[in-house]
Amino acid sequence: MRNKLPRMKLSHDEEIFLRHWVYDEMHYQDGNGPAKRLQVAHRVAPADMAALVAAAMPDPAEQEAVGIGPPPAEAPTWPWPEDRIESRLAEARTLLEGKRGERPEVCKVRR
Repeated sequence: MRNKLPRMKLSHDEEIFLRHWVYDEMHYQDGNGPAKRLQVAHRVAPADMAALVAAAMPDPAEQEAVGIGPPPAEAPTWPWPEDRIESRLAEARTLLEGKRGERPEVCKVRR
């Protein structure tokens, strides 16, 4: 039986933004989408955004479905005040580190 991975809890605005960002990344050949433009304007590294996505949507199939689209109907806005993005990134990294720590136990072979 597959273990359910914990998800980072997001505000409504964070959810909308990250779903747009994943969609924008998957459709980069179409040009920068609105979430990508916001990310660049706020000088946040793509790897940091990816950490938030991985913590909030740990299932790769869900990430793929979000990327394929369609994007949310609601336009994205930047959901983090300047002093909040770092704390949210720390939360995401902590959650992801915990997931890595749990994986060997899930996959342990019994002899």
